[in-house]
Order: sequence, then structure tokens, then C-alpha cells
Amino acid sequence: MFKMMKTDWSAAKYYYKRILLVPLCMLVVGALSAIYLVPMGMFLMFSISVNPFAVEEKGDLNRFYLTLPVERTAIVKGRYALSFVLCMAGILLGAVLMPLANLFSLSRWYPDFKWMLAIVSFSFLFYGVMSLAMYPQLFRLGYQKGKIWGYYLPAVIICLLYVGIMEYDMLVKDGLFVTELLIYASEHVLAVSGGMFVLGAALLGISYMLSVLIYGKREF
Repeated sequence: MFKMMKTDWSAAKYYYKRILLVPLCMLVVGALSAIYLVPMGMFLMFSISVNPFAVEEKGDLNRFYLTLPVERTAIVKGRYALSFVLCMAGILLGAVLMPLANLFSLSRWYPDFKWMLAIVSFSFLFYGVMSLAMYPQLFRLGYQKGKIWGYYLPAVIICLLYVGIMEYDMLVKDGLFVTELLIYASEHVLAVSGGMFVLGAALLGISYMLSVLIYGKREF
């Protein structure tokens, strides 16, 4: 698994420079409110995790991988392991950039541990949802055929929901909608945050099992 993860990461080196844009994009969003930085960081890094699919198809690496003494399950594990590492890095980056965003943000936000736990658990649930929506399709169809249904459509829907929530929170609720949710989550931290972690893990597990099943039957 770790060898495949390293192989995928090395194969996608052409896209490394895109990672440099991630903090900039996050700070643009942070200009509205630092509260969005953690899930945004996770989302952007997850988007980078699909790059090995593009490289794999462009270089016809699937056929090469299958000539190696590597099971298809290991290929799927490596892809999921890479996405997990990148997403956790995005969550950490969001937490680190919060104090910087608060210097110029329209809405100041200084979370305590419970609020931060709620944000991180939501981001993990978000990761599980995206993984289920995108990865099985990409493993089934490949990047070129699957990118519309397995990447662009889910990404557009997520972005529209993201913008809609921000606009509603800033214009309609005057910044209170997300805050109220976080207050509720912090007051019921074990039930809400724990529930989101468990649900996110369940969705991630379902996504992985589907990908293993689909990729195992795929013909090249």
C-alpha cells in the first residue's frame, strides 16, 4: 500500500505546483470568515488527490501496474491512503491559517476546543461524502470518462452549496447560521462530533469497498 501511495505521488509530480495555490485560495475564502478554512482546506487537498487518476490514464499506467507483483487491492489502498494524508494535511493547514485569516476577515472567529472539534469532525464527514461520490466512479470509468460524474459534477455541487451557505450566513442570518450550528455541536460534542466522525468513517469504508469491487472487475 505505501509503495503504491509513493508511486502515485511521484507520478503526479507535474501537479505539485498546484498545492502552492491552496493556501492562497483558502485565505480568499477566509476573508469572509475563518470558520470556513478547515473544510475548504480539506476540499482543495482532496481535489489534488484525484490527480493520480489523470496521470495514470494519460500514461496508461494501469497496464504497467498490473504487470507488477501488485494486487489491485493494493492500488486502491494506496490511492485512498494518499487521499487521507492529503485531506488531513488540508485540515491541519486550515487550522494553522485561521489566526492569519482573522487579521483581515470580515467575521472574526476564535474557537475553543469543542468548536474546533466540531469543525474537524464535519470536515471528516465531508471527506467521506466526497470519497463516496467521486472515487468509485473514477475507479470504474477512469479519469477521462469518469471525471464528469466522478469529479466535476460533485465538485460543482459542493462548491455551489459552499457558496450558498456562506451567502446565506453573511447576508440573511448575519453570520449566525453556522455559529448557531457550532454552538449546538459544542454543547453536544460527543453526540454530534462523534456521530459525524462515525458517519464519515462509514462512508469512507463504503467508498473503499465499492472501489475495490469495481476496480477488481475492471477490464483494461
